[in-house]
Amino acid sequence: MADDRWWKDLDAVVAAMLAGGSRILDLGCGDGGLVDRLTELGFDPIGVDPHAPAHPRLIQARVEHATGLGEFDAITATMALHHAEFPAVLQSINGHLRPEGQLFVSEFAWDAYDERAAAWLAGNDPSDADHSIAGWQREHGDLHTWATVREALSNCFTSTLEVRRPYLARMLRRRDLEADEHALIDAQLLPALGIWYVAKRD
Repeated sequence: MADDRWWKDLDAVVAAMLAGGSRILDLGCGDGGLVDRLTELGFDPIGVDPHAPAHPRLIQARVEHATGLGEFDAITATMALHHAEFPAVLQSINGHLRPEGQLFVSEFAWDAYDERAAAWLAGNDPSDADHSIAGWQREHGDLHTWATVREALSNCFTSTLEVRRPYLARMLRRRDLEADEHALIDAQLLPALGIWYVAKRD
């Protein structure tokens, strides 16, 4: 599901790298927030998600089951590929992207979570959530790791950008903590769980 926490700021990257009017497919579009934002920026986006609300630019289907979509200049996938069914989703992405088309991904390396991340969350989250490593692994252990997702993508795409980003502050919906998390990542005192990945179709 595409929450604005995960595409916020990535929309600017998309806008800087694509020509105005480009046709964009938003994979796992959730409530369609990124589709609306890309429309505001002058693009021609369509979103696909089995749980999408009724919306003229959203299709209620998994991308591998959607029909009649056509080809796109770019595809965005925000927090969608860690539970994707490979290779079906990859085949669908590749089939809908024009030659030299670009893929924009926002993901997380959940398996990089460690004691430092657990301690940071415990100190910044007043809820009674279980932030222990064991609890984290129970919640995320059935998801693809970023290494698995990246390896799958490398079969059809050449990476042009991969940036590690803060994740924990956005998970807590605490944008005010993002600068602190970023500084600790730069000082190698926290793992960088967030990922921005941009690639071109081979």
